[in-house]
Amino acid sequence: MTSSRFRDFGDIDDDPGTSERVRRVRLLVIGAVVLVLLIVAGYFFGRSLRRPPPPTAPPAAAPAASARLAAAARSYLAVATPSDKQLDAEEDAYADDERDDLAAAKAELRAQVATERLFDQELAAIKFPAPVEATAQALIRANEARFRVTLRQARAKTLTALRALDGARKAGDAAVEVQAELIRKQLHLPPVPSS
Repeated sequence: MTSSRFRDFGDIDDDPGTSERVRRVRLLVIGAVVLVLLIVAGYFFGRSLRRPPPPTAPPAAAPAASARLAAAARSYLAVATPSDKQLDAEEDAYADDERDDLAAAKAELRAQVATERLFDQELAAIKFPAPVEATAQALIRANEARFRVTLRQARAKTLTALRALDGARKAGDAAVEVQAELIRKQLHLPPVPSS
């Protein structure tokens, strides 16, 4: 014999009024559940309609930005490539002269400063996108710091005094190279060629 707690609704058929009430309760519960589901679905559907679409760039913006970056990269190379070649030649000449020709070594240092200043002027004239512009300005500042040391070297009275500043100038070279590598990366260019 089963307990009355475990009777299923089919067992209630003994009383016709009770089975009709159970049927109505079932219909009311099912109707209420369906109504709640429809309300919830309508709420979320309505929210999705009111929500603004995610921001998207105009279709032409990405290609235009890419074209501006490519143009800036070409402009940078047009300035950097001849400057790098000129500085390499002037550095090689200085390395030969610093051993035994004070006047020639000083002239080579002054030539390096002139090349560096021209590079800075030409670099400053390029219209870079904002993040690249910040790096270009940092490159110019690093270059200015380097050529201040180079100018001090060019005023040296002896070869020993001149060579004593080689380390400081090489530290300036390293600071410039850091910024040059960064701007090349931002412009999607290969690394600075080794000299």
